Amino acid sequence: MKATSGESLIHLFHTELRRVLTRHFFGALAEDYFDSKLKEASVNVLRKRMTFEGFANLPQEFTTGDVMRCFHLNSEGAARMKIKRLTDDNLIRKDREVKDGKVYRSIFCKTGTLML
Repeated sequence: MKATSGESLIHLFHTELRRVLTRHFFGALAEDYFDSKLKEASVNVLRKRMTFEGFANLPQEFTTGDVMRCFHLNSEGAARMKIKRLTDDNLIRKDREVKDGKVYRSIFCKTGTLML
């Protein structure tokens, strides 16, 4: 359900009223609590947006190196963890392994499931 501007104003007023009352009764301790909650929410939105963008940049078939490049990750361990999470969410699957010298490289592919 989409909020109308009146509902948004009421929500904003309610939030600000709660903040003022909490500041009055609990002081700086409560302000820090609410500030950290707002900070956590904004960090989660940023991470979610970056995950959507990284997933959209992945080619249909990709390797761990592609995941590192598309998600801007610094290590193969982080890329493997991202692959594990995407696999657990059924967004990607392991397609095959390709021999690269003495090492086998996994090739993954998107399942076609949309990320919501």
